[in-house]
Amino acid sequence: MNLNKERLSSGEIILYGGLYLAGALIISFLFYDSLIPAFLFCPGLKFYFKKIRIYLMQKQQQLLLTQFRDMMSAICASLHSGYSMENAVRESYKELRVIYGENSMICLELKTMAQRLNVNIPIEQIFQDFALRSGCNDILMFAQILLIAKRSGGDLISIIRSSSETIGEKISLKKEILTATSAKRMEQMIMFFMPVAIMFYIRLTSHDFFDSVYHNATGMVIMTICLVIYAAAVLLGFKLSAVTV
Repeated sequence: MNLNKERLSSGEIILYGGLYLAGALIISFLFYDSLIPAFLFCPGLKFYFKKIRIYLMQKQQQLLLTQFRDMMSAICASLHSGYSMENAVRESYKELRVIYGENSMICLELKTMAQRLNVNIPIEQIFQDFALRSGCNDILMFAQILLIAKRSGGDLISIIRSSSETIGEKISLKKEILTATSAKRMEQMIMFFMPVAIMFYIRLTSHDFFDSVYHNATGMVIMTICLVIYAAAVLLGFKLSAVTV
């Protein structure tokens, strides 16, 4: 597993590239009454794919963080039962396999951890590698704390319990924020699509309404300015509605 991926898969490129192309064609048709300007949006693909990659990566990291919190709880329970840290990792797989399934991200990672433990790789090194591949700051922080605790003989149970509670609080806080702002975010999405929907409706019902701004220099400048303002508003809206905890 490596959530710090530098590029999208072929399937993701086809899917999201198709959506971008469809959007470019619709915008080109509504704003310029021609499909040719859609090709001018091609340079924006690089920026678009970068944002999509970041979005997908953050989505996967959030899911992994939730699973990691449950893994920490399982490890903590095993440590309370007298297991060593290494055996607690092995035992947590049995519990999480029931909750998430064998093919979940955390279970696949636990399988890898168990295999590396079998060849005597230190547990702190295993968690360091896992944290770097996950790209999650909370997991990386825990791995660093675990490294220090193993070297200095710290209380692993308290450290793991504290880390689990901190991650759980962050996840709960983010969910509460998303729930509290869900109505506003829905309104935001409606406002994003409303200008395009209105233009599309007018084109269908009064196809000559925009004739004065089509196929002439002045009209193209006006429509380009409107398009830039619209795009800036959409980007600003996404930036303001982003939830960071």
